[in-house]
Amino acid sequence: MPEYLEVDHRAMKGRFARAPKLTDVPYPVTMEPNLVVEFYSR
Repeated sequence: MPEYLEVDHRAMKGRFARAPKLTDVPYPVTMEPNLVVEFYSR
């Protein structure tokens, strides 16, 4: 379970404890947000 999530299994509830950082998201490649913004700004 990622540390940015809090889960109550008994109540079947979950919530974000904080917004995930870019390093918290397990993608197999290094993300570069500036390239995404550049691509969609065209």
